[in-house]
Amino acid sequence: MTFTIGREDLKRALEIVERTAKEAIQLVNAIEPCKPFLVEELLHPEDYDGYRQVAQTVDTRIACGEQEATEWGFQQLIERGGVDVLQPDLTRCGGFTVARKIVHMAERANRLVIPHSWSSDLLTAASLHLTAFQRRAEFVEYSTSQGPLSRMLAKEPLRMVDGFLQVPEGPGLGVEVNEDVITQYRVG
Repeated sequence: MTFTIGREDLKRALEIVERTAKEAIQLVNAIEPCKPFLVEELLHPEDYDGYRQVAQTVDTRIACGEQEATEWGFQQLIERGGVDVLQPDLTRCGGFTVARKIVHMAERANRLVIPHSWSSDLLTAASLHLTAFQRRAEFVEYSTSQGPLSRMLAKEPLRMVDGFLQVPEGPGLGVEVNEDVITQYRVG
């Protein structure tokens, strides 16, 4: 069965914030010819039954979890949602302690973990360490934003070389916080 969607229909589908499972399936079917590695955050984060319907219907990996803040929620994404990829954000999920539990949970269920790390080089550095901890790491999210709070929070911004980021070495996360940027953008 082939599903085609016109440019205007695709544009409208992408603009829907709260889509149904059926709309999400139509969207994934429309982009599957492009062979995306995954499609993320298609539905409301707690629409576990909707995620299950989408994951069981399409061939593309379905990812979710960047808004999730509890171990229980990640377990629901696996058991009820049937998602293929969990995306814990270290700033929301409880830090490394909980994120390691999520990684183990995902490994037991044969799911991938690709940490959500879109906000700054500090979060990306932490996410690189979590990715290095995994037995089956695919890649890490990397924001190409050049905003000061994205790239300048670390004294030495992370640099992608030939499509790769090195896991920072050294104390803590391996990056040093740029206190001047903190001072410049401090509120109150």
